[in-house]
Amino acid sequence: MIGESVPDQHKQVIAHLSAQIEHYLATGHRIEVVPAGKSGEVPFTAIGNHPKNLKAKRDRHEPRVRELAAQGGTASAIATAVGIDSRTVRRIAKEHDITLAEPT
Repeated sequence: MIGESVPDQHKQVIAHLSAQIEHYLATGHRIEVVPAGKSGEVPFTAIGNHPKNLKAKRDRHEPRVRELAAQGGTASAIATAVGIDSRTVRRIAKEHDITLAEPT
């Protein structure tokens, strides 16, 4: 133990990483240079647009839902006519104060 050469851990790690890089390049992969200040991670706010997109879709159906509700349509009948789910019709009605006919 005393007097024995202790391998430098940093050199071992560097050698291991170099071997991994060589293997990566040898298998046909390429190294991508990422500009400073950028990352490959998606920010959490990117996920936040999904509900807004769904709301915009519902808002596009609102005029037709309002028209069919004024004619006495139920949620399921309107959903069939518009081509959307009856839960979506109920949500549109709630968001836009539209009164739907009750099923008989």
